Amino acid sequence: MATAVPPCEAALARLPERLLVAVSGGVDSVALLAALVATGRKPVVLHFDHGWRAESTAEAKVMRALAREYGLKIVVGKSRATQRSEAVARAARYAFFAQAAKKLGVTDLVLAHHANDQVETFLLQLLRGSGSGARGMEPQVPHGGLVLHRPWLALWKKEIIAYARTRRLKWSEDASNTDTRYRRNLVRHRLLPYLRKIAGPETPQKLWRAAEIARVESEWLDSLCATLAGRAELPVADLRSAPLAQQRRTILRWLQARGISDVAFADVESVRGLLEKREPAKINLSRGRFARRRSGLLFIEQAPSR
Repeated sequence: MATAVPPCEAALARLPERLLVAVSGGVDSVALLAALVATGRKPVVLHFDHGWRAESTAEAKVMRALAREYGLKIVVGKSRATQRSEAVARAARYAFFAQAAKKLGVTDLVLAHHANDQVETFLLQLLRGSGSGARGMEPQVPHGGLVLHRPWLALWKKEIIAYARTRRLKWSEDASNTDTRYRRNLVRHRLLPYLRKIAGPETPQKLWRAAEIARVESEWLDSLCATLAGRAELPVADLRSAPLAQQRRTILRWLQARGISDVAFADVESVRGLLEKREPAKINLSRGRFARRRSGLLFIEQAPSR
C-alpha cells in the first residue's frame, strides 16, 4: 500500500519547479522548506534579517547552514531601517525579495502563510475598514515583479508543527511574536482568545470559511468590473445602471488602476456621488489629484503645479 503524502507536501503539488522560498527560521518557513525539498524541488532560499533582535545575526548563520545541508543556494538580506513597525518591516522585506528575484531571474516566491495567518489577516482587514472589503490573503497574486504563492492557506498551524516534529526539524522562536505592541500579535493573543470565549472554540474555522467565501466572491465581482475599471474614463450612464456593489467595486479598481493609493470607502462613495447630476462635479483625491465628471464621463486630473 502506498504511503499517504503528508498534507504539507500535497499542498505544494501545483507550484512551479523554479522557485524562491522565504525562510525566516521559524517553524512555518522551516517546515515549508523541508516540504519543498521532500517534493523534489530545489528552491533558492531567501532570508531577511530585520536586525531587531540580538540573535538575528546568529539565525542568519543557521539559515546558511540549513541551505548548505539541503544543497540549496541562499541569499541573505539585512534591513537598514531604524523604525520598528510592521509596515516598514514588510516593505523592506518585500523590496529585498523583489531585488533578489530580479537578480536571480526567478519570480515565483513561496510563503509559509497558513490558515491561522489568514484568520488574523481577515480580522485586521475588517477592523481597518478597507474600501475593498475584507477577503484575507490570495493563494497566488502578483506583487511588485513577483508572483507570491501561499499554498498552505488551508492548513492550520498545528498541522505544520506536527509535520515539523515528525520530520525532527529544528527552528527558532521569535520572541517578538508575543509582543502585543504589534497589531497582529494583539489579534492573535488577545482578540482571538476572547472571540473563542464568547463565540465558541470553532470561531477561527468559521472566520476562515467567511474569508474564503469573501475571497472567491470578490474575485467574481472583480471579473464583472474589469472591463469598465480598465478604462481611462468611466461612462457615467453605464456605471449608474449597474448594481450598487458593482458600482463600488468598479470605482475602487478604477481608482487603484489610476495610481490612487489607500482608497477608503469614503473615497469610493465620494466618486460614486459624481454619478448623480449635482454639484460639485469634482472630488479631491490623494497626491494633488481629483476625480471630475464632464460630458458623461468620470476621469482623473492632476492639479496644476504652481
